[in-house]
Amino acid sequence: MKVLKEKAVIFLVGSVIFLGSFGSNPRPSVALPGKMRASENLKEKRDAPMGKSEVEEMFEKLLEKEPRNVEALKVVMQGNMRRGRNKEALEFVKRLIDIEPNEVEWKLLQALCYELMGKLSTAKRLFKDILKERPLLLRALHDLGRSGLALVMHKNHEGPAVFQMLSKALEVAQREKRVTEERNIRILIAQMHVVEGELEEGLKKFQDLVKENPRDFRPYLCQGIIYSLLDKKKEATEQFEIYWSLVPDEFPQRGFLDDVVLAAKTKSRERSQKNFDAAFSHRK
Repeated sequence: MKVLKEKAVIFLVGSVIFLGSFGSNPRPSVALPGKMRASENLKEKRDAPMGKSEVEEMFEKLLEKEPRNVEALKVVMQGNMRRGRNKEALEFVKRLIDIEPNEVEWKLLQALCYELMGKLSTAKRLFKDILKERPLLLRALHDLGRSGLALVMHKNHEGPAVFQMLSKALEVAQREKRVTEERNIRILIAQMHVVEGELEEGLKKFQDLVKENPRDFRPYLCQGIIYSLLDKKKEATEQFEIYWSLVPDEFPQRGFLDDVVLAAKTKSRERSQKNFDAAFSHRK
C-alpha cells in the first residue's frame, strides 16, 4: 500500500508542480518521457521495447557530418532516454553542455541522467550546483515528479532534510517577494508531504492554498488525486470538477492532466498499482 501511494503520488501529483510557470513563456523544455500523455506512456510500457525511430536514425547520420548540431543531438538524446538508455543519453547531454555551457536545460538533463542511473550523490551535487546559481529554479527543486533535488533526497531517505531545504528556498522567495515562486514552493512542500506518506498533512496544506487563491487549479487537482488514493470517490470527484472548471483550455499540458484525472477516477486500486508499476519500471 505504501509503495502504491508513493509511486502514484510521484507520478500524478508531481506532474502539476511546473504549472506555476504557465504564461511566463520560458524556453520550451525537452520532451522527456515524463511529459507524455499518461495513456501513451502506459501503453508503451505494455508494448515491446521501442527501437530507434526513422527520425532518430536520420539525425544520427546527420551527426556524423555535423557533430555539433544541437537539434540532432537533442533528438538522439531523447530517443536514448525514451528507451531507458540513460548512460548513452548522458554522453549526448555532455556534448550539448560543451556546445551551450550556459544553457540550464542541459545541466538539468545531466542531473536527471545520473539520477535515472541510480547515481544519486552525483545527481544531488549537480542539482545543488544549479540551485547555487538559481536558488528558486523550480525545475531543479522538483521537475514533473521525475527528478529534482527534492526527489533525489527523498529516494536517498533524507526525508527531514528535504523539508529543511525547501523551507530555506521558501524563505528566499519570501525575502525577495517572489510571489509566484513562493506559492510554487509551498505547493511542492505539500506534495512532498504526500510523497513521504503524510497524506493528511499534504491535504491540509493544499486546502490552505485553496483558501489563499481559489482560482489556482493545481491544489484542486492534487486534492482530487489524494482523495482517490484514500478511496474517497465523492470528495475526489468534487475536486476534479473544480479543477476542470478552472484549468485553461489552451493550457499546453491539458490533455496529459485530463488523462491523469481519468486514470485516478476510473482505475481500480489493483489495476492502478499495475499501471503505476509499469510507468516506473524504467526507474528501478
